[in-house]
Amino acid sequence: MNTKGKAFPARVGFSLYQTKTGSVAMKEYTKELMEFVLSLRYEDLPPEAVELAKRHFLDCVGSALVEAAHPRSEILRQYFDAIGAQGDCRVLGYGRRVSVENAAFANGILAHTICFDDSGPSHPSVTVVPGLLALGEKYGFSGKEILTAQVMGYEIFQRLNAVTEEAWEMRKRGWHPTGFFGAVAGAAQASKLLGLDVEASQRALGIAATLGGGLSQNIGNMGMGLHAGNASRNGVTAALLSREGFTADPQPLEGRFGLMDALCGPGTYDISKLTEDLGRPLRLLDPGITIKPYPNCWAHHKVLQAVLELKSEHGIRPEDVVHVYVDLQMDKPTYRYRIPKTDLEARYSLSYGIAAALVDGELTLEQYTDQSLHSADYAAMMERIVDVPAEGSAQQNVAIELRDGSRLEKWVRYSKGHPLHAPLTLEEVCRKYRTCAGRILPPEQVEASMEAILHLEEAGDLRTVMDLLVAAS
Repeated sequence: MNTKGKAFPARVGFSLYQTKTGSVAMKEYTKELMEFVLSLRYEDLPPEAVELAKRHFLDCVGSALVEAAHPRSEILRQYFDAIGAQGDCRVLGYGRRVSVENAAFANGILAHTICFDDSGPSHPSVTVVPGLLALGEKYGFSGKEILTAQVMGYEIFQRLNAVTEEAWEMRKRGWHPTGFFGAVAGAAQASKLLGLDVEASQRALGIAATLGGGLSQNIGNMGMGLHAGNASRNGVTAALLSREGFTADPQPLEGRFGLMDALCGPGTYDISKLTEDLGRPLRLLDPGITIKPYPNCWAHHKVLQAVLELKSEHGIRPEDVVHVYVDLQMDKPTYRYRIPKTDLEARYSLSYGIAAALVDGELTLEQYTDQSLHSADYAAMMERIVDVPAEGSAQQNVAIELRDGSRLEKWVRYSKGHPLHAPLTLEEVCRKYRTCAGRILPPEQVEASMEAILHLEEAGDLRTVMDLLVAAS
């Protein structure tokens, strides 16, 4: 095909551009991205980015500590015993020592399983922070080194979201973005920490891209946590392999048979967003990442906040409710559990969340226990919820019909936690951490660990912070 003089559309499955000689070449987006990542220093970070990074670090660790206290976390202990796992790095909460890769794996699983971690959309911190904890403990990186790598991990993750327009096309195909984007982001931050050059870091991203995975069919069970665990481990593994000379394609993201084409299909994404306005601003600052106030799927939060506000504003009692009208969006994987059978399914059940909100007037960890799951009051309320399919913003509208004949409606534009319009305060983030970490750590250790993370830039060695995140045996 004669390509001379032809213009290529901006949105194509692979990134070709015309050279001065008329030949066709591929723009090296991965290379440009990693040049930026590797060049950034701690001193280049805006103070507000450092502060936000510490809050997200704290929030992610808190989410992991909740799950570490749950009986099902014993499965990980048994697994590591079965394979004879040993090493220098610890699992959050209970302190089992394993290899650097297995520590990233375990801590990623713990952080993501209960869906209380942040969302951007998809889940950045549970694929960024676990790898940093593992590498920090293995090699003794300073807090400043960890924070710089963390901000870059978010940069990669959020840019991949932007390329795919928040990953909707890949979600339709059944892919869960966390397992793919997180592996690539993890490889990028690990490459920075380990001192890889640009060429080696490109290889690391190539390895990570081919290791990535995650099916939306597993949303609502322990497989969901596995997506974050695998991504965290794969990012670390990719950088370590590349450091030793392991090869992979240097254009894994933009290549004709690369990650974006494989996940989304040609012509469905805009690869130019991968490097557009690099660092102006940092993606942690804009569009930012949501820290959740409720321990369930972030996609539900607008509806749930509307229900909570209606209950509070109008003093709605459970017995007052005749029907609740809402689009349950049962065709989407993050909504599909009409009547949940486990606490993990309940976190992706909009009907369950609405029922709990109307009965209790709050959504905390206590609404998502085995005991609460079998609440007769919740079950009765769920029977009153009517599925009303809608489109666009109307999907987030909720209407409550009361016994006195009145009908209350509400639509929330920005739910609590939205990074630009309704962010949680530092006090709220700390309160959430105390609630989470207190499930497994004694009060004095909760406070000490929180202070250590909120002053992470002062840590000369991350091991001193990790010491505070493990319960005494």
